[in-house]
This record gives sequence, C-alpha cells and structure tokens, in this order.
Amino acid sequence: MKKLLTLALCLSLSNIALSQDLDIVLLENLTTKSFASSDKYMIDYYGFEKIRNNKDNLQNTYGRTYKHDLDNTIVITVMSSNDTSNELDVSLAKNYKVQEIKDKLVSQGYTYTGLENFEFSEFKKDKSVFLVSEIPNEDGKTQVKVISE
Repeated sequence: MKKLLTLALCLSLSNIALSQDLDIVLLENLTTKSFASSDKYMIDYYGFEKIRNNKDNLQNTYGRTYKHDLDNTIVITVMSSNDTSNELDVSLAKNYKVQEIKDKLVSQGYTYTGLENFEFSEFKKDKSVFLVSEIPNEDGKTQVKVISE
C-alpha cells in the first residue's frame, strides 16, 4: 500500500513538473504593444525566435521551445488589428493543459462567459478576451486566441 501511494505521488508530481505554464501577462501585454515593437518585445525580452514575417498582412510569428522539449513549444502569431491593439493566435504543444489555462485565467480576474461556437471557452476581463479551445487538435495542440476590444 505504501509503495502504491508513493508511486501515485511520484506520477502526479511528474505530471505537474512536465506541464508547461502559459504566461497570461505576456499575452495581455502583447495585445497592447505597438506592432512595430513586437520583435523587440518577443525576441529581446522574452527570448522567442521569429519564425515568419508577413509584412503585407501585418503578421509576425514567433516560437519558443522550453526545456528543449518539443512538447513544451509555444507559437504566437501577432496580427495588427488597428493602431492600438494586436490580436494573437497562440498554438500550444501537448504539455500545456487546457484546464490549467482556464483556471489561471479565472485566478487572474477573467470571467468565463460561455462557449463560442461549441469549440472555444470564452473568458473576459476589462477589454481583453481569451478564447481557449475545448479540446486539443489531432496533433495535440491547444489553440488560444487573444483579442483586445
């Protein structure tokens, strides 16, 4: 019985240790930065790599893999929506847990407002809206969209 409890504790701790934490503050700040300063912010301040630059559509895509594990990869596409805000399309690898993201949003003052098209849970705070996919896609990636109204 003691071995079983020890094994269960080790498994739960390893699951927590492998789970990747989404930086909500980074995403909130990125929606309010000027599109022109997104490179400096993402590369210099947060250590992301620029993956793609689509100047015609005012889109930049950045990626980062934590702990040298592809299952801890985050890809963020910044889309300029107007002069004062950006929209974000975030793709998260499988070590990001949907329920943990939802719990973190609530703990940071976001209010769950329902399902959007039965695919995304919607969370609002002030002028920020987070849409979190209910289930990962076939590749195990979770999608998060961030909009500043």
